Amino acid sequence: MKDEENRRARMKWVGRVLVLLGVALFAIWGIRLARTGLALREHLAQAQALADAPQSVNPAAACDLVRELQGDVVTLRREAGFMAQLAPVLGWLPKVGGDLRAAPHLLTVADGLTEAGALACGALEPALAAFGGTGEASDDLSLERVARLLAEEKPNLERALAAVEQAQEAWAQVDTERLSPWLAGQTALLEQGLPLLRAGLAAATIAPDLLGVDEPRTYLALVLNEDELRPGGGFISGVGEVRLEAGQLVTMTFRDSYAVDDFTRPYPDPPEPLQHYMGIDLWVFRDSNWSPDFPTAARQAISLYRPGYPVSVDGVIALDQRAAQEVVGALGPLAVEGADEPVTGDTIIAYIRHAWAPEDGDTTGGWWGQRKSFMGLIAEAAWAQVQSGQVDWVTLARTLLRLLEEKHLLIYLEHPGAAALLAEQGWDGALQPRPVLSEAEGACPELAEGPGDFLMVLDANMGYNKVNARMQEAITYQVDPRQSPPQAVLTLVYTHTSTVDCPCHPEARYGSTYEQMMDRCYWYYLQIYVPQGSHLLDATRIPVPGEALLSGEEEAGEVTVRAADEGPWLTLAVLGLLPTSATQTRLFTWTLPADVVQWQGDEGWYSLRVQKQPGTAGHPLTVRVRLPGESVLLDATPKPAAVKEGWVIYRAVLDRDRKFRLHFRRRP
Repeated sequence: MKDEENRRARMKWVGRVLVLLGVALFAIWGIRLARTGLALREHLAQAQALADAPQSVNPAAACDLVRELQGDVVTLRREAGFMAQLAPVLGWLPKVGGDLRAAPHLLTVADGLTEAGALACGALEPALAAFGGTGEASDDLSLERVARLLAEEKPNLERALAAVEQAQEAWAQVDTERLSPWLAGQTALLEQGLPLLRAGLAAATIAPDLLGVDEPRTYLALVLNEDELRPGGGFISGVGEVRLEAGQLVTMTFRDSYAVDDFTRPYPDPPEPLQHYMGIDLWVFRDSNWSPDFPTAARQAISLYRPGYPVSVDGVIALDQRAAQEVVGALGPLAVEGADEPVTGDTIIAYIRHAWAPEDGDTTGGWWGQRKSFMGLIAEAAWAQVQSGQVDWVTLARTLLRLLEEKHLLIYLEHPGAAALLAEQGWDGALQPRPVLSEAEGACPELAEGPGDFLMVLDANMGYNKVNARMQEAITYQVDPRQSPPQAVLTLVYTHTSTVDCPCHPEARYGSTYEQMMDRCYWYYLQIYVPQGSHLLDATRIPVPGEALLSGEEEAGEVTVRAADEGPWLTLAVLGLLPTSATQTRLFTWTLPADVVQWQGDEGWYSLRVQKQPGTAGHPLTVRVRLPGESVLLDATPKPAAVKEGWVIYRAVLDRDRKFRLHFRRRP
């Protein structure tokens, strides 16, 4: 009996010791976990500070921070990974349930991002070492060196890309609507940042091919003038032929767009409006960007480019005056040969117009052959600035990204991987299809492939002038799904801001100054892209007298309806004429396909993409959508300016493609 009591006493003592040991171990584990959490929090705060002031980032210090973050995440996963896996079981808890459900996915996101960052830092360390804390690189960081480095480190960059893709897959599993406000705020950048990071790493793996490491590459650089607008941007004023080999610029030759014609070879017939309204008989290079779909326009430009014919071209890059202004502003003052003072973003437009203008107003003689020589001088100065390394690369990258989104910079590449990347990011200038509702946007699985509404307004200057610099345009689009089928009304208001009294006589002539070519009447060919299956009901008819046209034949103002060449759209097209100091309003009414409104039971969805014309400044855009029947609005993206008397109203600036989405429910 006494032995049994002693045994029990020993067992109690052992149990107490084990409990105390467990508590001690738990405390030690908790302390270690807390230390890891505090370190992670501190490092995240440092990372946020760097993100808030990217211009002052020291790349080497940033990479050290990324490695420290990776260590924090690895430790956190080792110490608390099992808790993250168990956390979703507690997803029912109020306030924090969504965070707990997301915990394992967010840990995977953090793991993938820090791994990718560490791999990228290791791969690019020689290049990053050339940077100081100002974003500028030392003189020895040449494009050739970067190209070679990217080629050598391609396996590590591909591993980094795979890690980011893993993080993207994990992020896709997170129900962001159930996250707590604090955590949602902390992870808000992931939605936009992950695709951009993936795009950057994918571009880094492709870059050696594009820079001619394995074989030379030739690109065309189109200089567009949006003061003379065309559907694919501005009129092609000049062209550069750029050849890269092993990351080195081998040749860069700029020509007037007229100088590339070779009439010993055949040219196709031009688009009918160019022939009929401008008297153009052959489709030559300078008129090649008639399509608003840049891949189509770029391929047409390649086919009509004649120097060294047939020339092998690997891609086309187009930029207009706005892009030139922004890029020069990001690069810093340029020492342009022949310029009295450095050219800046603020002065480049004035420099271009002054350099173009003939001396003493004489547009004959040698002026014609030299009028656009400034293009090559600016390009050489910009390239010299890039090669010097004295560039704020963060500012330049942000500028280029914005120009791509605003379609002042357009890129087409023959490289399949690069073309896919551009298309994926919406940077290829292509005509986008009608928007498709996804389950992530609140659509039911049965509606995941349902198309939405689409609108694109295109103007083409048909008057041999630079009038678009004086033009203002406002767009109002109204959709009424209560009609059967849904009905759309488009209102366009054109305002010619020039106060110079100018008769509307059609002629192809230069002015003695650039400004004289801006102060003329506006002949324009308007095209409106709408969904296939739409039917025009009515349109404003504004006749154009025969004496104001090269053909001498009056235009009655009738709207032509035809299928678009580029895909599943209809185009509504008409010629217009607007004198100086005048305003003109056009209305178009059409029915839309019934499927622009999607229904699942009592819930409905409407989505609209309004696509921006390349080269345009950013027209004021008003969108009004009437809620169907007696329905009530459940959600709208983006947030509307007003919801009034059954109408959802948006006011925006069409400086990039805009997308709108409504979710509503029928009243019981």
